[in-house]
Amino acid sequence: MGRPPAETAAVASAPAAAAAPDANADGPLPNMELSDELVMRFLVGDIALQRGQPGLAAQTWNDLAKRTHDPRVAKRATEVAIGAGQLNLAMDSARQWIDASPNAVGPQQVMLSLLLRANRLDEAKPHLEALLKAKPQDVPSFFMQMHMLWDKNTDRKAAAKLTEEVTTPYLNLPEAHFARAVAYANIERVPDAIKEVDAAQAIRPGWEPAVLYRVQLMSDQPAQVRVDYLRSALQKNPDSLPIRNALARELVLNRQMKEALQMYNSVLQVQPDNLEALVGSGLVSLEQHDLQTAEIRLNAAVKKSPRTTNNLRIYLGQIAEERNSYDDAIAWYQSVEGDMRDAANQRLIRLYARTGKTDAALALVHENVALTTEQQTQQALLESQIYREAKNYDKAYAVLTAAIAKQPKNADLLYERSLIADLQHNVPGAEADLHKYLELQPGSAQGLNALGYTLANRTDRYDEANGYLEKAVALDPENPVILDSLGWLRYKQNRLAEARDLLTKAYKAMPDPEVGAHLAATLFKLGNKSDAHKVLAEAQKLDPDNESVIAIGQEIGKP
Repeated sequence: MGRPPAETAAVASAPAAAAAPDANADGPLPNMELSDELVMRFLVGDIALQRGQPGLAAQTWNDLAKRTHDPRVAKRATEVAIGAGQLNLAMDSARQWIDASPNAVGPQQVMLSLLLRANRLDEAKPHLEALLKAKPQDVPSFFMQMHMLWDKNTDRKAAAKLTEEVTTPYLNLPEAHFARAVAYANIERVPDAIKEVDAAQAIRPGWEPAVLYRVQLMSDQPAQVRVDYLRSALQKNPDSLPIRNALARELVLNRQMKEALQMYNSVLQVQPDNLEALVGSGLVSLEQHDLQTAEIRLNAAVKKSPRTTNNLRIYLGQIAEERNSYDDAIAWYQSVEGDMRDAANQRLIRLYARTGKTDAALALVHENVALTTEQQTQQALLESQIYREAKNYDKAYAVLTAAIAKQPKNADLLYERSLIADLQHNVPGAEADLHKYLELQPGSAQGLNALGYTLANRTDRYDEANGYLEKAVALDPENPVILDSLGWLRYKQNRLAEARDLLTKAYKAMPDPEVGAHLAATLFKLGNKSDAHKVLAEAQKLDPDNESVIAIGQEIGKP
């Protein structure tokens, strides 16, 4: 089991070890005569810095710190050595600084930071303890962020040991147990980490950081177990919005969408601009096909945090597409930036093609030069899809044929060309490409399904089609695309009850226009004409230009 991410633990402020030295806490300064020799050494140190000789400068200032025992000089020596990257010399200067100002916090902080960088945790311990004693008011927040002291090179077992030792005098604080929990999780002692989180909650019931971190530690347990735990925690802290959001997330993972939406809504009633609840409720509403609520919530999230919600712009574009508001959809996709730009462009290309803007779609496909084989494949697939949307099947087929000439064993190109051949009613071409595809991808449920569906839909070779589709269902029994293919074959075989059951299941999982048309035809043939026309009307609304929707609409007529 991987360790839970310590980085998600609550952080109050920057760690004490990274704080700037306290210039006013150095204590009394020594009364030392500034001799000519010392003046000369000061000049050597400064001139060396000015001339780009940081190593000489660091050594000179270190020597001055030893000669003067002045905390100001030692501080300067430490800073110069750090700037020069002379870690050992910096630690030596910091020791001089501590000796010159034994009661000051600043040098202890710097020394602690240097020792941690050097992974010398045993030596760091007394400095860390001194800092905690010097600033007791900062102890709780320090423990909450203690894990941030370690970098990727730190010995995590040594860090856990140091955490144990440093927190021992403070076990009356829940933050001390929290620090131990994170340290144990980082060395995969998850049961011990959970015990420490529970100890923190025993001191402070319903404490948010402990509750939220414990859920992370339970990542290998079933979602319902985490749901039950968060429900119990919420009873102890009913006003906690972070716990409500965490519970909503787990409910989503457990497919309890209705309750998840209620939980997100309860957060928004208290805090209408809560970003997590806006995003979560928007995505749940979208999944439940409540486009109005989804649009309102996701739009509000984008307005609240425009820089962190790039992916939401794609969802908003999809919502606009479903409403046939194509100009709005285009605007949303065009507004996407950064890492999500390629995904948005692919949606934009298809939308341009669907709305007859073929030239704009092609221009976007060729916006970047395809240098690698993978890029050339992707470009050919996108170009083919543009022509397919425009129902220019001959051009789509030609594009793919040219690409296959360069890459004759590219399975993706062969599969795509088989789909175009099917749309051309070119059964021999589709069948040949799918056989080649299955040679390259033996046992592919997708390939078996495509071949079986082509034979079932375009020929009367039902026994052959059945063999391919039965294999595909065995490989992927819940795939609605495959269930639709088998259901349509059963319709052709006049096994109508089986067809109805398969197509009903497929349409429920994937309300696709072609699946709806198949179900409508089956219901009509079974004599359930009212439901048949209702399903057909839904399919026509989804895509009135779909080939199957048109053909079956002509077959069963209007209600």
